Amino acid sequence: MYVDFHSHFDFYKDHELDLMINDVDKNNIKVIACSMDLKSYNKNIKISKMSDNIIPIFGIHPWSVKSKLDDLNRYDDLVKETKIIGEVGLDFYWVKEKETYKHQIEVFKYFLKKSKNYDKFLNIHTKGAEELIYNLLKEYDVLDKSIIHWYSGDIDILNKFIDAKCYFTVSVDLNYSEKSREILNHIPIDKLLAETDGPTALEWINGNYGKPSEIINVYESISNIKNINKNELKEIINKNSFNILK
Repeated sequence: MYVDFHSHFDFYKDHELDLMINDVDKNNIKVIACSMDLKSYNKNIKISKMSDNIIPIFGIHPWSVKSKLDDLNRYDDLVKETKIIGEVGLDFYWVKEKETYKHQIEVFKYFLKKSKNYDKFLNIHTKGAEELIYNLLKEYDVLDKSIIHWYSGDIDILNKFIDAKCYFTVSVDLNYSEKSREILNHIPIDKLLAETDGPTALEWINGNYGKPSEIINVYESISNIKNINKNELKEIINKNSFNILK
């Protein structure tokens, strides 16, 4: 089995879903379907009924936080039911409206508190806020419940996350980015996960629309860079995934 630990399956258009579900099932891919908000989560739940290989998870992406969100506790039941919290985090790089940053932090802190209360892993977006996120995870004592999605920050902060035993996903840019290959070489094999951030991330990298089976290419890239047999790599990532999903 392949495991795509960070995908946005709800981004696929309705007329594409049968084809994409067939791709998942034919290639035996377990997909963690991250959500951007409540609407996104509800669509992922609907999609998950089409295949046992789709695992919908609930979170509020920092791009979805433009202003203060009142009564965050209304999401408690969703946090309780979700297998993993995600996608959550901070984005101080792509998001240029600095007035939103305080609201992003407020929402992220809500999910950190719930992660601790409910013993849930977090699938975390860190772009441009890596050190602050590290400090917040440490403050809320959830570093060991953190999955750092597609890290691209400084190596010194990466090493702090590594020392704290966080998990990490690597993604579709490994054959295009020297920085991503360097980061992969730092990540301990027992904390390594793979992702596509599909379907649109691959378009950003090389212009191609990403099918779920793009995760196979990610595995092949990891295998080559880490010099690990692909079947052995699948066993390692399956074990790492089980440690989170059990």
